[in-house]
Amino acid sequence: MSIRVSIPADYASISLKQYKEFKTAKSDADKLVAISNLSKEDVQKVPMQHVPTLLAAFDDTLLNESAKFFETITVKDTDFGFIPNLYEISLGEYADISTWAANVEENIVKIMSVLYRPIVKRVGSKYLIEEYNSTKRAMSEELVEQMTLEQFNGAMLFFSTLLNELNNTSLDYLETEVKKLTEELTEQLKTETT
Repeated sequence: MSIRVSIPADYASISLKQYKEFKTAKSDADKLVAISNLSKEDVQKVPMQHVPTLLAAFDDTLLNESAKFFETITVKDTDFGFIPNLYEISLGEYADISTWAANVEENIVKIMSVLYRPIVKRVGSKYLIEEYNSTKRAMSEELVEQMTLEQFNGAMLFFSTLLNELNNTSLDYLETEVKKLTEELTEQLKTETT
């Protein structure tokens, strides 16, 4: 009996659930179950000689990262929106994300369920998301785990870009302030020497 195995070929095809289960799997069989959507029984039928090749192909896919920021994501008719105003992030949201960031592979779904929550109201291009509540977050995880690794990387790219811009802006500000201070000191020295 031959069995057909298909694995995701790019980040847009890898669900957060697959990634998490692959990264936390204890055996090659569990890894293959995670990435192929085959049952444990069917995975047992895969010829052993093909398992390393299949797992290596998936590892290669993980090396070819892709990221695109999505402000909103739709999963099974539910629209999720990225936290619209990071200045208003709650202590609970921040604490949970900070805690879970220590082990992203294990907590990838939890992190995304804080960053992206169901949209409760749209007004033009703006939207309001569900208020943060750990019980509601846990209930939406079943949908969030269907989001893709590309979408997760897009959210991380957003924060990386934000951090780079903050660093550049800080450096520009400091450079301007140092220039002003130097000019003031030079002017003060000229006045004191005359």
